[in-house]
Amino acid sequence: MKHFKHLMLCGVGFLAMSATACNNGGGGNQKDPNEVSVFLLSGQSNMQGNSGISGLKQAFTDLGFEDYDEVSAGIKTVQSSVYCAGYGELDHTKLEKNSKLQSYTNAENQFAGKFIDTVPGFGNFNGTSGTNMGPEFGAAYALKDAATEDKPIFFVKMASNGSGFAQSGTDYNWPVKDAEGNFPEINLYDTFAKPFLMNNLALIEGMGLKPVIKGWLWHQGESDCDGGTKTASYAQRLSDMVAKFREDFADYARNEDGDNIAFIDGMVYQGSGTAWTKPEDMNAQKQAFADSADNNYLVDIYANEEKIADNELKPGSPGGDSTHYNTKSSLRLGMAYGKVILDNDLLD
Repeated sequence: MKHFKHLMLCGVGFLAMSATACNNGGGGNQKDPNEVSVFLLSGQSNMQGNSGISGLKQAFTDLGFEDYDEVSAGIKTVQSSVYCAGYGELDHTKLEKNSKLQSYTNAENQFAGKFIDTVPGFGNFNGTSGTNMGPEFGAAYALKDAATEDKPIFFVKMASNGSGFAQSGTDYNWPVKDAEGNFPEINLYDTFAKPFLMNNLALIEGMGLKPVIKGWLWHQGESDCDGGTKTASYAQRLSDMVAKFREDFADYARNEDGDNIAFIDGMVYQGSGTAWTKPEDMNAQKQAFADSADNNYLVDIYANEEKIADNELKPGSPGGDSTHYNTKSSLRLGMAYGKVILDNDLLD
């Protein structure tokens, strides 16, 4: 069982881990010298990025990190291509609707993608560094020494505010609410995540590199915390979607086996004052899916009452609100995803 219940207690220690130790290939397989690791980042608003970056330097100080000025200018060893959309942004050609909920690194052609150094501000981005971030910066910070500038790690981020699993349509129907708050039959995996990832794999290949998808980082579930049928069907719908993803991208997986693509999930917050209905039931669904396969992982990102308050990842101030993580929690969440990647040799 892969239940990383105490990842948040790691502090600085795991960042000193040798990158060499993380990149020794197992099983005697010879890696292509041009191979690079690719990760898809998807989910809803806490992945899209709703944590303010104004307090990020203080968060670094609080955590004992002394390189904020260096890394905030851009992590070159982790390249990110971003295109996210929120309420009302179901058609990527209709960019005039709710543009404040969009984030993208390619201002000329958002859906085509463009890789740039990973910086804070990929939440409300819109072509220039924005004011909010998601966990991608913490993940990049954790992984920055595990790659090089000529062969970086690549993040492809496609997430959508307010998205949840519909209770009709395909078994893996993952839609976002429209401008009226309804869930139409538009599947974000098929219409956004899959084609956007394909576009970005082509960009990487155009650099003369061989992209290998090592994992999918997922943070979603708040919209499905109804304590009823949505929650009860979550593990099965997630399983169906991940199975489709592994099938669709098998050619880009290690040894062309989609089962080698890791799925790294994050729990929804279930600490005191949670905004969700029975989040513990949702997290039980996530745990069930994590337990169903060796290459599924779960990051425990909530705090039980028994946990020390300083180790709690939580929404609220400073930098968040009642449903979105504060700045330090968003940073530490990303670091926890990175720790899963390093601890389980997913870069091999």
